[in-house]
Amino acid sequence: MPKLTIRDIAQLAGLSKSTVSLVLNNSPKVDPATRDRVLEVMRSHNYTPSTAATALAKGRTPFIGMIVPGLTWHMVAAVNWGVASVIEQSPYEIILYTSTNEKDYSSLVERIRASGLSAGLLVVTHDQALDPLEKLHRTGLPVVLVNTLGTPSTLPSVQADNYEGTRTALRHLLDLGHTRIACVQGLMTYVCCQERYRGYLDGLAEAGIDPDPELTVEGSFHPPTIRERVTELLARRDRPTAIVAHNDNTAYAVMQAVIDCGLRVPQDVSVVGFDDIASSADTHPPLTTVRQPFPEMGKAAARLLLETIDGATGDAGPARMSTSLIVRESTARAAKKPHRRARPPAVGPDTPPRTWSGLGPNVSRTS
Repeated sequence: MPKLTIRDIAQLAGLSKSTVSLVLNNSPKVDPATRDRVLEVMRSHNYTPSTAATALAKGRTPFIGMIVPGLTWHMVAAVNWGVASVIEQSPYEIILYTSTNEKDYSSLVERIRASGLSAGLLVVTHDQALDPLEKLHRTGLPVVLVNTLGTPSTLPSVQADNYEGTRTALRHLLDLGHTRIACVQGLMTYVCCQERYRGYLDGLAEAGIDPDPELTVEGSFHPPTIRERVTELLARRDRPTAIVAHNDNTAYAVMQAVIDCGLRVPQDVSVVGFDDIASSADTHPPLTTVRQPFPEMGKAAARLLLETIDGATGDAGPARMSTSLIVRESTARAAKKPHRRARPPAVGPDTPPRTWSGLGPNVSRTS
């Protein structure tokens, strides 16, 4: 059966549509007998009023829109949990939209604006031009960014402190006696990677160590390419004794390259990641990494958006949330005498890993 409308309920009750609307809005203008009559018709016909329609009739929009790059991204679930824990305590509900970074999202933003259902918009880990979102924000629909990858913006946002997180990782390695510390970058078009690299350079400078350009490996978040380039780095006579990676998946590829070279983690090369995704506690050895507070970022972004909707805050710019270093078994004191393997292996982008299996091409579970 087609879903009943307010007009249908009015006809069944023998009343006007406006009277039914008053009942739905709990208006004191309706006498108790009429109210009971309408409610009985609704119950007998299993009528459920539209949340959106009721809210719009009251002159407000009932939803918070949320754009995510995909539901399988490692951090999306954690951010969503944080957002939901705040929004469920408010009068709003969440509409979830997915938009990959490979597809222009301008038409999606326009549909959200045209629908008029969203009181505000959260945008998670996005890497596209921000012009459509900035325009939307200027027209009066509040927008808050969460962990955005692309160009800087004046839009309100919640980000992890990528710079300080990497400096903390550097201090940990320096305290362990490492002075030859390499950095495997991510995509340097991402602001977060630029901040992490700046933290790496400043961490070395603060220790009085001149950064060696040969110890910076241009990355792409592509594991086979990372393994090839790290293998070349480890073939050097003055190879690094520690490597900082721009995210955990990159760190997994680094650890695989170390094993491919006949070296050991952490006895010969210490490795640090960034993110602390769930699998990082299960690698062999477990990965030392910088934890991003994804649930807390979701909570902070949701609160900021609700405050902006209520007019309690202006354009606040980025809010930086503290990271924490999770020390596990992939880092150790620098060896006094570096271990040498007999000869460098031949490793290319298509060379299969030699020892790890179970969590993808580069990771294994501990027993």
